[in-house]
Amino acid sequence: MRQKLIFVVVGILMTLPNVAHSAVIGGTSSSSFLTADLEVSLLGGGAAVDGDLTVGPSVAGTAPTAYSFDQEVLNVSASAGINPLITAIGVGSSSVDVLASSTVDGGLGSRNATGNQLIEDFDLSIGELPALADVLSITADAITVSSVVDGDFGALSPVGTMNVTNFRVFVNGAQVGALLNGDIAADFDFGLSTFLGGATLTLNEQNIVGDGISSSSLETNAINLQLNNVGVPAVGAIDGNVLVGMTGASLQASAVPEPSSLAILSAASLGGVFWRRRRAVSPAC
Repeated sequence: MRQKLIFVVVGILMTLPNVAHSAVIGGTSSSSFLTADLEVSLLGGGAAVDGDLTVGPSVAGTAPTAYSFDQEVLNVSASAGINPLITAIGVGSSSVDVLASSTVDGGLGSRNATGNQLIEDFDLSIGELPALADVLSITADAITVSSVVDGDFGALSPVGTMNVTNFRVFVNGAQVGALLNGDIAADFDFGLSTFLGGATLTLNEQNIVGDGISSSSLETNAINLQLNNVGVPAVGAIDGNVLVGMTGASLQASAVPEPSSLAILSAASLGGVFWRRRRAVSPAC
């Protein structure tokens, strides 16, 4: 009788909805202002000048506990590679505000992770020479960049954005290319090599990994400047790269069985145990 009752219960449970719940189980996000890895090769075989530079602010967080970290630094100014002839790189900004946040808290349903950055009065110079115009400079009244991943198991969506106000590029003191305002398309090639051989400038650079089902990760760089043997008059050449406005976000998710599914499995297991016990105590024929 007990065995029959168990089978009836299992049959009833199997008619209940059996769609799995899902949960976002982890996530990360980050936002960092600038990093540069440059080297100036001097004419005549002199010692190379390093232009390595890392400039804050920088924040990062890791879920499953929800978090929100925000840091603003005013009047940012830094330079590297200084010798009597050249400053390999100089950077300044009146304000850099970085944010990393996530709503991942261990609960069910859609969650998100966000890395965001606002840069105001931005000024980047490459190859500062005494009494001469910079080999390259990039300025903007404002740059906003973000990486966001949101959704749930089976539908994780990464979105990177960049918006600029009065974004300008100068080569040897003369503006080149277009004045940019508004949203910038993903992986936008500014076409810098046309004006400065060996240099490439990518805006709103996006790197996406993951299957979009159980994982998704996005890194968005507002500026990726690559220099390959870029000539500096009467000095030498610059090689390396500069990243500005680095943001990142990621989520990890998994499916979680509904209570009805768990009940069916438990009942089926119980039925199996009862059947084995009944067979064990049944008298031999």
